[in-house]
Amino acid sequence: MSIEQHKAALRTPRPALRASLAALIAICAVLVIPALSGARARKSIIRETMPAVAMILAVDVRDGKLVPVSSGSGTIIDANGAVLTNYHVLFDAKNKKLHDLFIIGLFRAADQEPELVCVGDPSKGLLKKKLDLALIRCDRDRSGAAWQPTAWPTIPIRAIDTDSIVPGESVWVLGYPGVGGSTIHVTAGLISGFTGEQGGVGFRAFLKTDASITHGNSGGTAIDEDGNFIGVPTAFRLTTTKQGNGVVAAGRVGLIRPLDHALDLIAAARTGGAKANGEPAAGVIVSSRVQDASDGHPIEGAIVIVFKPGISADNVDLEKLDAQALVWAQSDAAGVFRMPSTVPKGAKYTVAVAAKGYLPLIESGVLTIASDASAEIDPWKQISLQPESN
Repeated sequence: MSIEQHKAALRTPRPALRASLAALIAICAVLVIPALSGARARKSIIRETMPAVAMILAVDVRDGKLVPVSSGSGTIIDANGAVLTNYHVLFDAKNKKLHDLFIIGLFRAADQEPELVCVGDPSKGLLKKKLDLALIRCDRDRSGAAWQPTAWPTIPIRAIDTDSIVPGESVWVLGYPGVGGSTIHVTAGLISGFTGEQGGVGFRAFLKTDASITHGNSGGTAIDEDGNFIGVPTAFRLTTTKQGNGVVAAGRVGLIRPLDHALDLIAAARTGGAKANGEPAAGVIVSSRVQDASDGHPIEGAIVIVFKPGISADNVDLEKLDAQALVWAQSDAAGVFRMPSTVPKGAKYTVAVAAKGYLPLIESGVLTIASDASAEIDPWKQISLQPESN
């Protein structure tokens, strides 16, 4: 399909869909409020983030019994139970193998232990050992019966460019620092800089912070002052200083893996897609521009939603928006949007575009990602919305 055909396909929907898409504008506005408002109280931000932070118990089978041997944390990124965490949370370093199972505990209240709800196999997850990241999902309840998570609280994934983060910005780290009887733990600090994989300068492998990161809350959730999910608290390094003829520990620096490194895992979680070798399905970043059809001026704040494969314009259900949407983005002052995570290749997608004061658009199959598509594409060049008064 040519660019012009793509533009024509994103047309004003049938009357039956217009009311739904008008409601979609309101719903999406609620979804992006945390990214737009820097005035929300820190208390509210943390309160809203807590339910999406999970506890992960690494478990081995010994003499037919499940024995918890270590713990970590994770972030729920999909209502169907996909949890982003660190690879090392699932790995038995002593025996150089994955732990037999993991148990996920869900947040109940700030002063209560998490509720242990389900069991999964680490080997069935999407694992990125070199980056110390993993995407896992339960498939059994605690009695061993087949089970599918539904309606789990999720953290919003927004179009935050972590390359734009600068030292001095505030950060909060959420997780579960202990095995079993621990409540959720929150620490605060500042982004102090960046470091490479083995230290030093160059590639931004990690964000450095003075917020406390311990063994138990690694794999959890790092958010900025607006509640944006910016990365996975992963590790800490001791800092040293020379004292006399010796070297002593002077403190430690927390390390956060930027969310950019997990975008393919997030995309795979939202589509359920993965390659046979366990690696995430390849995908591309979709970007473009939204403008006023009457004068060509950019439209700021337009919501662009790409739905999961198989979701057509006719079966979009606003009650199930979180489960049906693959990824969404919001246009900036120049009308430009860039999806925060990749869209897997080799499929067609329904796309909706909505903005306050304009007739919404929706069309099935308007976005086709070829198997040989480049890393980032602009399939439309611009998307034009008609003012409601026209």
